[in-house]
Amino acid sequence: MIGGSAGSTLDEQLTSLSELVATGPVDFGCYTQAELAVVMGEVPALAGLADDVLAEGVRSLAARGLLYRSPDGDHVDVAGELGLIAALTPMNLSVFEIRRGHSGDPAEPWRWMIAVLPKGVAAVDRVDPLGLHRLSMISIDGLGRTVARRLIDGEAKIPQDDGEPAPLTVAEARALVEQAEKRYQLAHRVRREDGTRLQTEFQILRTGPERVDLLSVNPDGDGYQRTALDAESLRLLLVELSGVVRR
Repeated sequence: MIGGSAGSTLDEQLTSLSELVATGPVDFGCYTQAELAVVMGEVPALAGLADDVLAEGVRSLAARGLLYRSPDGDHVDVAGELGLIAALTPMNLSVFEIRRGHSGDPAEPWRWMIAVLPKGVAAVDRVDPLGLHRLSMISIDGLGRTVARRLIDGEAKIPQDDGEPAPLTVAEARALVEQAEKRYQLAHRVRREDGTRLQTEFQILRTGPERVDLLSVNPDGDGYQRTALDAESLRLLLVELSGVVRR
C-alpha cells in the first residue's frame, strides 16, 4: 500500500490548500511517467508500464527522498508534495482531460489531466513533449481562466446573431474539425454513485481569425452542434462542469 505523509488530516490539508491557491497557482514539481505510475498506477493513463520501468521509477523516487518503507515494514510511504497529491487525488469529484490536436510549440504541454477536488481546488498534471508530468494545484476559478485563455489562444468574439447552437451533420462536423487551424479535445468525467462514469466530450476549434467554436453532440437529435465561444463563455462552461457554484 502507498500512502501520504502523516500529520494533519486530509480535510485540514485541503482547507489549507484552498486558502493557498486562492492567492495563485502552486507548482509541485516535475516527475516522469514511471515515477507517477509507481504512486498512482490505477490511473488508466499511467498504467501498462513494464516492471523494469516501474522499478526504475521506484529507485528514482527513493533517491529523491520521496519514497521510503514505513517503520512497520507493511507499506511504502510517499513523502512531500507528491505524497499529498497521491492522497488527495482519489477524493476527486470529477476529472478533465484536455488533448491538443494540432502542432504547437514544442515547449508547451500537449495534454492536461485535471482532478477537481473539494473546497474549490484542482490538481493539474501538464504533460510536456518529453513525457514529463508537471504537477500543480490551482483554484477552480483560476483553472477556468487559465484553461480558457490557453484553449482560446487569441482573439475570439461571439457574433451578436450567432450565439445559439447550430446543428451539424456528421459530415459537416468532420469537415469543421479538419479545417480548424487549432483544435483541442476536452473530456469531462464524473463518477456516479453506482460507480459508473458519465463522460462528456467537446472539441474546441479555431475556425477563423476571431472565431472559436465548441463542437459537441447534439442532445436533441442526431449529429453534432457548434456554438461560438469566447474566453469568458468557455471559462463559465468549465466552472459549471466542475460543479463549483459561482459566487
